[in-house]
Amino acid sequence: MATKKEPPITVDESNCTGCLICELRCSLMLERAFNPSKAAVRIRRLVGSDREYEISFTERCDNCGICARYCPYQALIQKKETPLAGE
Repeated sequence: MATKKEPPITVDESNCTGCLICELRCSLMLERAFNPSKAAVRIRRLVGSDREYEISFTERCDNCGICARYCPYQALIQKKETPLAGE
């Protein structure tokens, strides 16, 4: 199980288009190869549901945020915490 060292990734499945860029970028980071089956983020197309796609993460996810950084549709968002003034 990966240690979650970065802020959590917020998911908005209604924005997901199924482009799989997140899976490709994640697999490149983890395995140095474009292979969605090796990614820690999973995009699954739903049939007969009110949502078109489901986004989930495997235990390998450490919240590095590469999936959110490259998501062009803001289906995955990671807000870096900024320190308050005076801290």
